[in-house]
Amino acid sequence: MARRFYVIQFGSYWSLPKQQYLKLLQHGAVDSISHVDLKLYQAREVKKPPVQAKPIDLTDFEIEHYQMELEHFLKTGEQTGLDVAGYVSVFFE
Repeated sequence: MARRFYVIQFGSYWSLPKQQYLKLLQHGAVDSISHVDLKLYQAREVKKPPVQAKPIDLTDFEIEHYQMELEHFLKTGEQTGLDVAGYVSVFFE
């Protein structure tokens, strides 16, 4: 079975195949997309990702976040688990 990649959008978990996850990151890194229709990327809604998964939370993602995630993914083949809301709050508390 092919490896799946996980994202969170507005509190829902989604699972994507590797090629579609890459396509999502590429589109996000080029276009300003605030609400992604994940079904266009063959995503399936899941109740909860596997324990070892590092889902990224797309809810507050902007172009630079997609670019950072894409760069990391191309280098490592892994997800960062970036949660922009949590990331920002660490620096502004």
